[in-house]
Amino acid sequence: MAKLEDKEPCCCGSEEQGEDKAEQSCCCGDTKKKNKKEKKSKKGKKKKKGKKSKETEQSCCCGDSGCCSDSAYSCEDDPYKGYKKNVIVDFLFLDLTVCDRCQGTDERVARAVEKCRPVLEACGYNLVLNQIDVENAALAERYRFYSSPTVRVNGVDVCPSIEENDCDCCSDISDYDVKCRVFPFNGTYYEVPPTDMLVANIIDTVIKQKKADPEEGPYVLPENLRGFFEGKERKEREVREGAANTSADCCCC
Repeated sequence: MAKLEDKEPCCCGSEEQGEDKAEQSCCCGDTKKKNKKEKKSKKGKKKKKGKKSKETEQSCCCGDSGCCSDSAYSCEDDPYKGYKKNVIVDFLFLDLTVCDRCQGTDERVARAVEKCRPVLEACGYNLVLNQIDVENAALAERYRFYSSPTVRVNGVDVCPSIEENDCDCCSDISDYDVKCRVFPFNGTYYEVPPTDMLVANIIDTVIKQKKADPEEGPYVLPENLRGFFEGKERKEREVREGAANTSADCCCC
């Protein structure tokens, strides 16, 4: 019979033990050797788990090294990757060689488009900028052109009100008193539209998905533009005729 002092306490507090101390029976059904093996195996598992977490470690916005690695969800700051719908920005003008108003608008439209581009790309839109030189009455009719300069987004004028004042540059081109467009913004009128005005109106037109008026009546060429085109054509014809006469009167041949 085993002495009382030889008995060793069980893991659960019971003092029952078998005859062989190497295989002491525990009231919960486990042996001490078994308990030691389980502890070792648990330690081994923990080490492996820690090793795996290092391999899958990712920098995450929430600070957890692996919260996104085993999930279908992500917290990366990814850009929009879907289909982008084209947005057509048309800059229509009478002259870019002489007219200060058209030249200034050209520069500011290009600047405004570049400012709008990243914002609208994030919303699923791709901006396309076109320059349209309305050099005759036929083109004016084709594009339903009413005043220079004009900026449209998908056919919608970004400044729907048409107000004009005297334009010395276009008047010199045509020998006709031509009026060109002015743009209201911040309580002031501008002969060259401010960049911020263009940015705000371009984005507003796109986001609100504004469309051109389908009930707009037949196009009638404004008298102001008629005078410009006729005067420009007349001056160009006079220059050609003058060059021809100079060539015919030349005595060197």
